Amino acid sequence: MQVKFQRIEADNDPTNPPRGGTWLMGSALHIFALLAGLACAAAPQAVALTREERLVIDYVEPKDRAFVPMRELLMNNRVLESARDLLAPIRWPRTIRLELRDCDGEPNAWYSEGAVTVCYEFVDEMLSNASSSRRPATISREDAFIGPLLDVYLHEAGHAMFELLAIPVLGREEDAADQLAAYYILQLPRERRRSLIIGSAYAYASALKVRSARDLKRPRIEFGRHTAHADEHGTPAQRLYNLLCMAYGSDKELFADVVSKGYLPESRAEICEGEYRQVQKAFEALIVAHIDRP
Repeated sequence: MQVKFQRIEADNDPTNPPRGGTWLMGSALHIFALLAGLACAAAPQAVALTREERLVIDYVEPKDRAFVPMRELLMNNRVLESARDLLAPIRWPRTIRLELRDCDGEPNAWYSEGAVTVCYEFVDEMLSNASSSRRPATISREDAFIGPLLDVYLHEAGHAMFELLAIPVLGREEDAADQLAAYYILQLPRERRRSLIIGSAYAYASALKVRSARDLKRPRIEFGRHTAHADEHGTPAQRLYNLLCMAYGSDKELFADVVSKGYLPESRAEICEGEYRQVQKAFEALIVAHIDRP
């Protein structure tokens, strides 16, 4: 199945987000046809939910009326429906709620007690960043918006998988959720996985105010002297390098330029295939058995 983005008429209009819903639904079929084919047997489940019962969605009416147009546009583009269809093949032991809501001015996203929440404020930041005049011409507005948005939903769904499917995590859970999200995206068709990975990388690079590989080599202090390293998440620079390493390790030809142009140091690139294979092995051993077979 070939699915294309709809054309965006107003490239710099913050009230007109990219329309990726159609593409996400098509990609859901591709991801799980590929991943489910790895499963040899179905894992027993305590509660057998139908696909319709596994996930529910809610575009919560915003308290801040400024987000009403964004809510309507996200609904029109079926953003949550696409995320639901992408995650439905997982045999969740309880119903998962996917919601978009405003969060009293805080741009954030999280998983808690069966609910994956993404804030309108966070979506607004992604859209503004994707619409920036500083965005490189080689990265489309669609990819700069949909890449990070898809990454956020998969990241938070990763936390849900770890908890509800009793997936053991060795290391920091935030790093594991990042790896899981990247692995999902890297199972997409070749032309799409590259553009969405680069779109997600652009979001991290923007947080660092990076415009070229040269900027990554300059000494800088992120968000204070040392306190940034106390957070449960990696720093934006670490998450950027980890994402690029996963991508390069999965396909050295497709992502060759992230090394040749200096965005990923050669010293790290040498071990990236091993890093990708490690995540792949963990996914096949721990998660594939919880995915519906075709």
